[in-house]
Amino acid sequence: MVKGGKRKKRLGFQSGAGLIRYFEAEDERALKINPWAVVIASIAIAIIIEFAWWYWPL
Repeated sequence: MVKGGKRKKRLGFQSGAGLIRYFEAEDERALKINPWAVVIASIAIAIIIEFAWWYWPL
């Protein structure tokens, strides 16, 4: 009879291996965005929202 601890340990490794395979697969057609573009766009949107709150207070 197999104890539950060993079984859980094996299942965790198998599911982890599946995630590795999933994240290693890259789609050539996928939209690729530079991480710095995301940071700059986020800062720009935050600044625009702050100016909007200052210009049109509720």
